[in-house]
Amino acid sequence: MVITAHFHANEAPQILTKEMLQSKDCKIKVVADISCDVNGPIACTLRSSTIEEPYYGYLPIENKEVDVFHPAAIVVMAVDNLPCTLPKDSSEGFGEMFLEHVIPAFFNGDKDGILQRAKITENGKLTPRFSYLQDFVDSQ
Repeated sequence: MVITAHFHANEAPQILTKEMLQSKDCKIKVVADISCDVNGPIACTLRSSTIEEPYYGYLPIENKEVDVFHPAAIVVMAVDNLPCTLPKDSSEGFGEMFLEHVIPAFFNGDKDGILQRAKITENGKLTPRFSYLQDFVDSQ
């Protein structure tokens, strides 16, 4: 599962490309694109979904939308107004996953690299992964 809530600008790098999703090594089954930038840095975000129909299927090999139950589909959730409509049970579910996966990283030496990948700054500077934000930072 990939959950994104990124800042996107025209010069920002792709986060999840078609090639990544088409790779035989790709094990991603679900993408939750909270930022919902259609035709942006998440290749499988082909359109916005809705609260009533929050997900759709994405077939990487053909780069097209398919039925969410298609056996080769990646499930995409890209509700563009999700941040203002997130229900209580989703918040609780997120909290449970956070407690189960993120909090332990603080105590197990970050064995899965969760914290390292999420780190935006280190020693007062943007990490290489987030260097695309430098122009924005400089303008503030």
